[in-house]
Amino acid sequence: MIEPRIYRAAFLPALLALVLVAFSLESPPRALDQGLAADVLFEGNTAMTTVRSIVESAPDRSAGSSGDRATARRVSSAFRTHGFTTSVDRWTNEGKHLVNVIGRRAGNSSSQIVVLAERDSQRRPDAAGSAADTAALIEFARVFEGRALHKTLVLASVDGGQLGHAGARRLADSIGGGPVEAVIEISDLGARRSRGPLVIGWSNGITRAGLGLQRTLTGSLREELGGVPGQDGLFSQFARLAFPVSPGAQAVLLDSGFDAVRIAGGGEVGPEDAGQIGDVNVNRYGSLGRSVLRMIATLDGSGKAPGRGANSYLTVGGMMLPAWVLKLLAVTLILPALIASIDALARARRRREPVARYFRWLGLGAVPLVLALVVAWLMSLVGLIDDAPPAPPDPRTINFDGTALGALVVTGVIAGLAWIGLRVWGIRSRTAAAAPGAGCAVALVLSAVTLPIAVLNPFAALVLVLAVHLWMLATLTDVPLRVSVVLVAIGLAPILFVAAYDLWRLGLSPLAGAYYLLLLVTGNQTGLLTTFAGIVLTTVTISVAAILIARARTGTSTGARRRRADEPKPSILGPGGHAGPGMIGQIGTGRR
Repeated sequence: MIEPRIYRAAFLPALLALVLVAFSLESPPRALDQGLAADVLFEGNTAMTTVRSIVESAPDRSAGSSGDRATARRVSSAFRTHGFTTSVDRWTNEGKHLVNVIGRRAGNSSSQIVVLAERDSQRRPDAAGSAADTAALIEFARVFEGRALHKTLVLASVDGGQLGHAGARRLADSIGGGPVEAVIEISDLGARRSRGPLVIGWSNGITRAGLGLQRTLTGSLREELGGVPGQDGLFSQFARLAFPVSPGAQAVLLDSGFDAVRIAGGGEVGPEDAGQIGDVNVNRYGSLGRSVLRMIATLDGSGKAPGRGANSYLTVGGMMLPAWVLKLLAVTLILPALIASIDALARARRRREPVARYFRWLGLGAVPLVLALVVAWLMSLVGLIDDAPPAPPDPRTINFDGTALGALVVTGVIAGLAWIGLRVWGIRSRTAAAAPGAGCAVALVLSAVTLPIAVLNPFAALVLVLAVHLWMLATLTDVPLRVSVVLVAIGLAPILFVAAYDLWRLGLSPLAGAYYLLLLVTGNQTGLLTTFAGIVLTTVTISVAAILIARARTGTSTGARRRRADEPKPSILGPGGHAGPGMIGQIGTGRR
């Protein structure tokens, strides 16, 4: 069904795009020169006194609780005592009374440096987490008491972290007083160790924190810790950007247009324990606190903001590759499959193969998934499962219990029953999917859906490129069945890698990961376009499997090859026949 010459010719733009990629590597923005040492300014033992007091007086600091409000009053009093102009912002979210405490110390410039920590916690007593972070903010206020600053320093103790980072979102909408040069979030500063990088600059889209800001913060950490865990490699970056989900306030702020980065003492997700006082590593806590102070001093002493460069990029061998060139590459790699699929559809129509019914077949296949999502949304609405927050939640707070498992089972059963009924009604024959029209419909829909994905998220599209081409070859050519299975498996491998990496990164089991994804979808964290694309891609994946199963039952590939072998060869004098030397007979080389 595929015309090889058209398919090969369509790859020419992709070759040019590959050359462009090779010449698009850029030198990343430089890190700012480090400020003065902060050895005597932040001591872990001194800060631990405040941590103990917070834990003893308010072990429960869940959002809107009395302990949360009492801690907010403590922070407000400390900010005022140390000379910060303090404002208290109160509002209600999901029936809970929340409080943001903002301390501001004006500098010579209106440019602002924001240091943010989430005060509430769903865990008790969370000494190494929110208690240590809140105590660090109070220590920062003490350190800068009476000190002259070049830029305005803002310390923000925000509420509602467990409610989709409600406080960070409110701060992003309400902060004023001048341009924000950088936002530094601190989390789990008291953790004993980190699981993964300490510097987190990921958002819930393909936007990333400026590389200049990240490199400057890494330099500050290296000065105090002596070494910093390595950042994500190329494949890890691809996996993260292909399905961008990052729990943390820095993601909310990046999505709002700020250059924000998080220093995560326990890694992106953080430790799983409840954070007792004994779990705090005092020496490491002091080193991380001094790193933040060193970073503030560096930003304040520099006459310019750290360079941001491209908003979306990959780092390759110390160089930066902007996302726009990958977008061009992804589009040019998908176009050959789209062109070949359209040509195959035209050929099928000329041969009077039924095609329209298979587009209806695919449409019916998507209905069960939509129905399952509607049921999940209704369960969330009536409170049978957790409310989906307006931002990706901390995976440690996901309560994967019997109710959550039951929700997965119910949605799966509903999707399965609806799938059987609608697909059987749509195409009654168990072997009808082996017809050429099914392959044409699947290949065309897959390439047509992946093309806009390439424009919106080139990283996701590049992960799907193998599936787009190999699944088209598996369904539109007469390769042996075992070869088709191998092609489908190879196309599926990058998708499975992304899923496995995200499960490992978030510390979730496959079932807990499925429930976490369900919360993201019902909370519209994936977005309507991403959800729609996911439904279509899932439908196509199952349809490809149905085509292979139908071909296995009918032996279509082998039969097609035998029919071609039995077809009479074209006449040498007919269209496409041979008319060269030797057409009539052997010509002698001379006369006797």
